[in-house]
Amino acid sequence: MEEVDEDDDEVTNDGDDKGKKKKKLGISKEAINIIRTTYRNNIDLTSIADSKANILMSLNSLMLTFLIPIVLTNLDDIMLFNLYIPLILLAITCVACIIIAALATRPVRMGTQKVKTEAGKRTRMSPFFFGNYYRMKREDYFEMLEEALGDPELIMDSIKLDLYFLGKSIGEKYHKIRICFLVFILGISASALSLIVVLLMR
Repeated sequence: MEEVDEDDDEVTNDGDDKGKKKKKLGISKEAINIIRTTYRNNIDLTSIADSKANILMSLNSLMLTFLIPIVLTNLDDIMLFNLYIPLILLAITCVACIIIAALATRPVRMGTQKVKTEAGKRTRMSPFFFGNYYRMKREDYFEMLEEALGDPELIMDSIKLDLYFLGKSIGEKYHKIRICFLVFILGISASALSLIVVLLMR
């Protein structure tokens, strides 16, 4: 009877150890809510960045659309009164802003969301981002996905990779949009200032 009790104790202890491991590797509801909120916020920030870039592209394209026919129909007067200087500055500003804003809305490069692990281990990448597996064979992707889903630590690593690279791409978008706004402000200011100087020198 005593031996049976000892075996039972060992079984229960092993069960407790497995339970503790599961608790350690599991994801709490609070963590899941935080991850969901972070994903949602990042997606909203991406939409805001794209909207700002589209506004800048539309505004500068509209300015160029009005500028070109005005210059072509009044070319002689523009050259006579040296108005070509502010107009050239304005055109350069518009083109530069359109290019930078287009770069801000450009999709991220596929297959770049990966990190190298310690020596002897393969490169790790998230199986939940389409850019990492859109060129993979179906069997290879299924194997990678099953491996990740079978290990809570790999799931957490994949989530962390997704959040990191998503935040990095958003940061690059906002950096380019900030540069675009700076170019727009400086270009408009330089064009207006040069126009004032040209008019005063007449």
